[in-house]
Amino acid sequence: MDFQVSIVGGGVAGALLALSLGKSGISTCLIDRGKPSVKLTKPLVGRTTSLNLFSIETLKEAGIWEDIYPQARVFDEIFVWDAEGSSSVQFNAFEIEKKELGVIVHNNIILQAIFNSLQNLPEVTLMEEESLAKIFEDQNTIDLTTESGKRISSEILIGADGSLSRVRDLSKIPIRKWSYDQLAIVSSVKTTKPIGSTAFQIFTDTGPIAFLPLVEGTNYASLIWSTDKYYGEKLLKLDKEALSKELRLKTEERFGEIDFCEDINSFPLHQLHAKKFYKQRTILVGDSAHTIHPLAGQGLNLGIADVRELSHLLASLNRYGKSMFDKEVIQTYSKKREPESYKMIALMEAFKRGFGSESLLIRFGRNFAFDFANRATPIKRRLIKEAAGII
Repeated sequence: MDFQVSIVGGGVAGALLALSLGKSGISTCLIDRGKPSVKLTKPLVGRTTSLNLFSIETLKEAGIWEDIYPQARVFDEIFVWDAEGSSSVQFNAFEIEKKELGVIVHNNIILQAIFNSLQNLPEVTLMEEESLAKIFEDQNTIDLTTESGKRISSEILIGADGSLSRVRDLSKIPIRKWSYDQLAIVSSVKTTKPIGSTAFQIFTDTGPIAFLPLVEGTNYASLIWSTDKYYGEKLLKLDKEALSKELRLKTEERFGEIDFCEDINSFPLHQLHAKKFYKQRTILVGDSAHTIHPLAGQGLNLGIADVRELSHLLASLNRYGKSMFDKEVIQTYSKKREPESYKMIALMEAFKRGFGSESLLIRFGRNFAFDFANRATPIKRRLIKEAAGII
């Protein structure tokens, strides 16, 4: 089977890229080892993401935002405080003349909207329950063989298959990776005190805790609790009542009683980035190229920005009838996206080290930084724009 582009990985980044390329008239094969197109009876469960304004514009451009927005929760303020210090900082949308800073939405809702659109797009062929086995590259194409023996030929291959990317491994693209020695505990909760339209970030002595508003007019929130590994393993042994009590203490009772509304899940935290986002006819997007700490909720936003940049470049080639394999265009993608990835990785590392330190001097510095950020209007506006994805 011959295509212009093959994509391995049917998560948000890979599926969104397939949709964008298909709408540009580019014949695309989307391969996934699962069945991401299956409609879930309960899509409002599982992992959530914080979409910034840039990502929202990308989803509008793809024509699926109207399907996502009714089930998304707008936030117009970010409130950050240091439980080990005495300072806090607030970022408000009105400070950059916007009505909102972003939305919180379940990943399943985004995927459902994408695959609903893909069903009506003949340019995209979906291959589900197929795993990548081999890659062979010749002068004109890159050929894939699946575990079941299917063969797909295309001009370029895009790896969107996550941090354990098979595409990246088979293409021998080197990576840098290190562990944070932390766990992320995720679930949804209901509080007795109002969450409103504020996204909360609390820095504690064992790691940061995020409370993100979920459902309009309710006190439901998405919880992302990043903890030191030893402490996190102890937490996971607690029942929901004991875990709720510990969470109330860590958040200084700011949210009142806290009840867990769904299963509690966890995963180890690590940092990973590919040393190059391409090699020959292979290109990486999303978590295949970079995996970062969930601290600022920017992981998927980085992946969506990858998708937008690459889809625009490939659409331009297609308009002029050119091959998708254009070294100059691929290098342009890499030069634009790699620095953004490195910048976010450096920022997350600085946060991790700064707020993970018990040094009194560093704690004093944190308090000073919070106070300075609150008072220095130009710097604060720049920080808010960065968080909202406004370049």
